[in-house]
Amino acid sequence: MSDRITIIEDKIISSIKKWDMLPDGCSVVAGFSGGADSVTLTHFLWRYSREHGISLTAAHVNHMLRGEEADRDERFAAEWCGERGINVKVLRADVRAEAARKSEGLEECGRNIRYSFFRSLSGVNGRIATAHTLSDSAETVIMNLAKGAGRRGLCGIPPVRGAIVRPLTCITRGEVEYYCGFYGLRYVTDSTNLGDEYGRNKVRHNVVPVLKNINPGFESAVSRTQELMRRDEDYFEKKAVKLLSDAEKGRGYDAGVLRGAEFPVLSRAVAKLFADSGSGRFGFGHIEAAVKIINDGNGSVTVPGGIQCTVGGNTLFVTAEKPAQRQCWRVRLSLPETRLPDGRIFSVGKIEAGGMKNKEKFHYLSFNNLINYDTILTTGSFVRSRASGDIFKPAGRGVTKKVKKLFNEAKIPPFERNKVAMLECGGKIVWIEGFGASAEACVTSGTKNAAQIIIKECS
Repeated sequence: MSDRITIIEDKIISSIKKWDMLPDGCSVVAGFSGGADSVTLTHFLWRYSREHGISLTAAHVNHMLRGEEADRDERFAAEWCGERGINVKVLRADVRAEAARKSEGLEECGRNIRYSFFRSLSGVNGRIATAHTLSDSAETVIMNLAKGAGRRGLCGIPPVRGAIVRPLTCITRGEVEYYCGFYGLRYVTDSTNLGDEYGRNKVRHNVVPVLKNINPGFESAVSRTQELMRRDEDYFEKKAVKLLSDAEKGRGYDAGVLRGAEFPVLSRAVAKLFADSGSGRFGFGHIEAAVKIINDGNGSVTVPGGIQCTVGGNTLFVTAEKPAQRQCWRVRLSLPETRLPDGRIFSVGKIEAGGMKNKEKFHYLSFNNLINYDTILTTGSFVRSRASGDIFKPAGRGVTKKVKKLFNEAKIPPFERNKVAMLECGGKIVWIEGFGASAEACVTSGTKNAAQIIIKECS
């Protein structure tokens, strides 16, 4: 065995162990396109799996985009794996039709289909191995740099991301080709990789050769930079997670706590909130806008994916709830308890006349939670959400205002407003959660029986 193949294989083994990619006895699904990269990956895992008790499955996706060439690749996958006794699963997916149906780009749709297929084969605890190389990672860095990506984008392709492992990110495309030549491995070539139609091909064919001319070890140099970037990114990520933990406040985050963080930490905390809420396409501009409203203490930012970022009442809210999903609701009042649509319990506790004379008890009860009990007995009592044109006369203020204006003054975020419970009796709003009773329904010195309203959070 040549020294070079030994070095290549030692690199792969070291990477697998360093990142704990493939524990002994695990199952792994290898993405198998039939190209040199995936042939190298699958061949290596085939040999490695026998020594470590690993269950190997090769997965091939025919995207049905390249006609006969795609069908050729499918046949090759079945034949190549069959020759070695490797279990192979094949999926035929009309990516063009699916992309049109979902209004996605072909590349994005194809990627989603592939990984969905891989996950269906790997199961809950399995691994998914892809054949990305060090050369792919270097190209990714260049492309991200051209797009103005931040530190995360300059980290390249991570060796491990969840259940996805990439054992070949430690070797170059040249080393892949040497591996195939050494073992006499056949592979197919995707003709779309030969032209410059796609951005990655332009980088691969035109940019990388120039950089290699400047530094023949360009890919290894990029690898060292990526490692440093990842260490820095890991540090800031941990700081961001702690910041969010410290700032957590009910259903939102304390904007004052967030405001005290340095931008590198705060920006990553915001990015994490966006990602966790389901937005996969936000940019640096969205992060900057969110940081600004946090520092300003109010405002709202809309993020791709239907994510709303709002600051109100010194609290940051990030939600995926869309306006179309914020349905109005209305339930008939049932005493002593009424279950609301969101699962909360609207509880009304009667305070008898004798209790009203107990000044200590009266003082203990929150004023905003007290209402004249006799008002509730009015025919037609409902607990409901806001509706267009609602008006309310708060006790003790001598004015009648639109509910919308009251919410604006209280800086209640738009997406939170339909969650606010309001009590309607006889066609009038007599109590609003957080605002208390109306002038007509408030407790006075002449009130015979009062009621205490409590909204309980229930599962």
